[in-house]
Amino acid sequence: MRSRKIRKRIDLEEIGLNLETIDEEAMLRIAEIAEEEIRKALDEVLGPRMIKYLLAVEVFVDDKLNVFVDLAVDSRIPPAISLESVIDRAIKRGLDKAAAYVRELARLHRAATDSDKTSETSSSTMS
Repeated sequence: MRSRKIRKRIDLEEIGLNLETIDEEAMLRIAEIAEEEIRKALDEVLGPRMIKYLLAVEVFVDDKLNVFVDLAVDSRIPPAISLESVIDRAIKRGLDKAAAYVRELARLHRAATDSDKTSETSSSTMS
């Protein structure tokens, strides 16, 4: 069985998301999105040739948002197909989809923050 570990860190400052806004529910959703997309990508390329696989996605926050993927795949594929390449593309697809979700969270957070600031400004000018 061939295994591939990928570690990706997303700099929250670059996308304007505060570390405190990433709660356990958001981390779980990020992991679910990455896992679902990786599974889809593997199934599309390997389909019934995939004998078994082990996939683990870990998400945590320290000074950045970290998404770790550990994927081991056992498959019957011809030598002309690089299993390593298939695994890399599947992981990249999952991480890209998770990163898009995080960017959407940042956008929603900025919109909510801007809305709060606008409300505070208008209520203070009315007083």
